[in-house]
Amino acid sequence: MDLSQFDYDAARFWMGFIQIVGLVALFAYTHISNKSKANASAINTVRGDMEATYDHLEERVVRCERRQDVFESRMDGAPTHHDLSKVYDRLNDVAEDLSGVSGQMRALSHQLSMVNSYLLNAKGDQPK
Repeated sequence: MDLSQFDYDAARFWMGFIQIVGLVALFAYTHISNKSKANASAINTVRGDMEATYDHLEERVVRCERRQDVFESRMDGAPTHHDLSKVYDRLNDVAEDLSGVSGQMRALSHQLSMVNSYLLNAKGDQPK
Protein backbone atom coordinates (compact mmCIF):
# COMPACT_ATOMS: atom_id res chain seq x y z
CA MET A 1 0.00 0.00 0.00
CA ASP A 2 1.36 3.25 -1.07
CA LEU A 3 1.10 6.32 1.16
CA SER A 4 0.06 8.40 -1.79
CA GLN A 5 -3.09 6.33 -2.16
CA PHE A 6 -3.99 6.62 1.55
CA ASP A 7 -7.12 8.75 2.15
CA TYR A 8 -6.18 11.17 4.91
CA ASP A 9 -9.59 12.82 5.02
CA ALA A 10 -11.30 9.52 5.80
CA ALA A 11 -8.66 8.71 8.42
CA ARG A 12 -9.14 12.15 9.98
CA PHE A 13 -12.94 11.61 10.01
CA TRP A 14 -12.64 8.19 11.64
CA MET A 15 -10.07 9.45 14.13
CA GLY A 16 -12.41 12.33 15.12
CA PHE A 17 -15.32 9.91 15.33
CA ILE A 18 -13.34 7.57 17.59
CA GLN A 19 -12.33 10.54 19.78
CA ILE A 20 -15.97 11.68 20.07
CA VAL A 21 -17.11 8.15 20.93
CA GLY A 22 -14.27 7.91 23.47
CA LEU A 23 -15.21 11.27 24.99
CA VAL A 24 -18.90 10.25 25.22
CA ALA A 25 -17.89 6.96 26.86
CA LEU A 26 -15.57 8.82 29.26
CA PHE A 27 -18.38 11.27 30.09
CA ALA A 28 -20.81 8.41 30.76
CA TYR A 29 -18.26 6.59 32.94
CA THR A 30 -17.40 9.75 34.90
CA HIS A 31 -21.05 10.63 35.37
CA ILE A 32 -21.95 7.15 36.61
CA SER A 33 -18.93 6.87 38.93
CA ASN A 34 -19.56 10.35 40.43
CA LYS A 35 -23.23 9.51 40.85
CA SER A 36 -22.37 6.28 42.68
CA LYS A 37 -19.87 8.18 44.89
CA ALA A 38 -22.55 10.74 45.69
CA ASN A 39 -25.01 7.95 46.47
CA ALA A 40 -22.47 6.23 48.70
CA SER A 41 -21.78 9.52 50.51
CA ALA A 42 -25.51 10.16 50.98
CA ILE A 43 -26.02 6.60 52.21
CA ASN A 44 -23.17 7.00 54.71
CA THR A 45 -24.64 10.30 55.92
CA VAL A 46 -28.07 8.74 56.38
CA ARG A 47 -26.50 5.73 58.09
CA GLY A 48 -24.65 8.02 60.52
CA ASP A 49 -27.85 9.95 61.28
CA MET A 50 -29.77 6.72 61.81
CA GLU A 51 -27.09 5.34 64.12
CA ALA A 52 -27.15 8.53 66.18
CA THR A 53 -30.95 8.38 66.38
CA TYR A 54 -30.78 4.68 67.25
CA ASP A 55 -28.26 5.36 70.03
CA HIS A 56 -30.46 8.15 71.41
CA LEU A 57 -33.54 5.93 71.34
CA GLU A 58 -31.62 3.09 72.94
CA GLU A 59 -30.57 5.40 75.79
CA ARG A 60 -34.19 6.48 76.27
CA VAL A 61 -35.35 2.86 76.37
CA VAL A 62 -32.69 2.02 78.96
CA ARG A 63 -33.78 5.00 81.10
CA CYS A 64 -37.43 3.97 80.80
CA GLU A 65 -36.61 0.38 81.75
CA ARG A 66 -34.64 1.63 84.76
CA ARG A 67 -37.55 3.83 85.85
CA GLN A 68 -39.95 0.92 85.37
CA ASP A 69 -37.73 -1.31 87.53
CA VAL A 70 -37.70 1.33 90.29
CA PHE A 71 -41.46 1.69 90.05
CA GLU A 72 -42.00 -2.07 90.18
CA SER A 73 -39.70 -2.43 93.19
CA ARG A 74 -41.64 0.31 94.99
CA MET A 75 -44.92 -1.34 94.08
CA ASP A 76 -43.73 -4.63 95.59
CA GLY A 77 -43.65 -2.98 99.02
CA ALA A 78 -46.94 -1.12 98.60
CA PRO A 79 -49.98 -2.39 100.52
CA THR A 80 -52.53 -4.43 98.62
CA HIS A 81 -56.30 -4.01 98.73
CA HIS A 82 -56.47 -6.80 101.27
CA ASP A 83 -53.92 -5.04 103.51
CA LEU A 84 -55.82 -1.76 103.21
CA SER A 85 -59.12 -3.45 104.08
CA LYS A 86 -57.49 -4.80 107.28
CA VAL A 87 -56.25 -1.30 108.12
CA TYR A 88 -59.71 0.19 107.52
CA ASP A 89 -61.29 -2.50 109.71
CA ARG A 90 -58.84 -1.68 112.50
CA LEU A 91 -59.54 2.04 112.07
CA ASN A 92 -63.25 1.37 112.35
CA ASP A 93 -62.64 -0.66 115.52
CA VAL A 94 -60.55 2.15 116.99
CA ALA A 95 -63.24 4.70 116.06
CA GLU A 96 -65.87 2.59 117.83
CA ASP A 97 -63.67 2.23 120.92
CA LEU A 98 -62.98 5.96 120.90
CA SER A 99 -66.67 6.69 120.64
CA GLY A 100 -67.28 4.46 123.68
CA VAL A 101 -64.48 6.15 125.62
CA SER A 102 -65.89 9.53 124.66
CA GLY A 103 -69.29 8.55 126.08
CA GLN A 104 -67.69 7.30 129.27
CA MET A 105 -65.68 10.51 129.59
CA ARG A 106 -68.87 12.57 129.22
CA ALA A 107 -70.56 10.53 131.95
CA LEU A 108 -67.48 10.84 134.18
CA SER A 109 -67.32 14.58 133.55
CA HIS A 110 -70.99 14.91 134.48
CA GLN A 111 -70.45 12.92 137.68
CA LEU A 112 -67.41 15.01 138.53
CA SER A 113 -69.43 18.18 138.01
CA MET A 114 -72.12 16.83 140.33
CA VAL A 115 -69.51 15.96 143.00
CA ASN A 116 -67.94 19.40 142.61
CA SER A 117 -71.24 21.18 142.92
CA TYR A 118 -72.22 19.01 145.94
CA LEU A 119 -68.94 19.82 147.64
CA LEU A 120 -69.33 23.52 146.94
CA ASN A 121 -72.92 23.54 148.17
CA ALA A 122 -72.33 21.22 151.12
CA LYS A 123 -69.24 23.11 152.29
CA GLY A 124 -71.30 26.16 153.17
CA ASP A 125 -73.68 24.01 155.26
CA GLN A 126 -70.94 22.40 157.40
CA PRO A 127 -70.22 23.89 160.85
CA LYS A 128 -66.82 25.26 161.59
